[in-house]
Amino acid sequence: MEVSPLLTQLKQVYKVPDRDCARLIQLFEPLEVKKNEHLFQSGQVARHVYFIEKGCLRQYYINNNGEERTIYFKMEDGWCSELVSFLDNKPTELNLQALEDSKLQIINQKNWIYAISQVKSFTLGFIRAQQDTNFMLKKRLAEATVETPEEKYLRFIKEESPLLQRIPLYHIAAYLSMTPETLSRIRKKIAGK
Repeated sequence: MEVSPLLTQLKQVYKVPDRDCARLIQLFEPLEVKKNEHLFQSGQVARHVYFIEKGCLRQYYINNNGEERTIYFKMEDGWCSELVSFLDNKPTELNLQALEDSKLQIINQKNWIYAISQVKSFTLGFIRAQQDTNFMLKKRLAEATVETPEEKYLRFIKEESPLLQRIPLYHIAAYLSMTPETLSRIRKKIAGK
């Protein structure tokens, strides 16, 4: 019998005991999405938290100039949502899009609140995951204020190289806050060294 990636995540990363895993798994539903499909868009309320079993998602916003700015990419074993919208039933300014055909496990608000309030190990694991995400976003913001475009790309290659094979360069450019043309020039310069 194949063990689901969600179950593995709950046991190994969140340290959820077997008895609680059985309860938690029942709270999720499978969902398959096609490449380029949106799970939510700006102006909508985020209705689910998503666990990625297979595929790649990106969360992004559109700035005042109409340019897309990617906040993050999540691949297998990653979690995505927009928790303020999800928990407060408020429209979000963000978008969540599948960059590949993806298999997800989703949980709605009612089931999420049950999981967080009734399964202590899941709650603690979620808090740790949020701390990691907050640290990553703060680190990325701090680096973005001092790094040159070339330094940003070199850091991306070092820290997130699996994404290079899976994501179009224009999305990587949006993630690094540069134009596709700038990224192309940087890649040519690095290749020429």
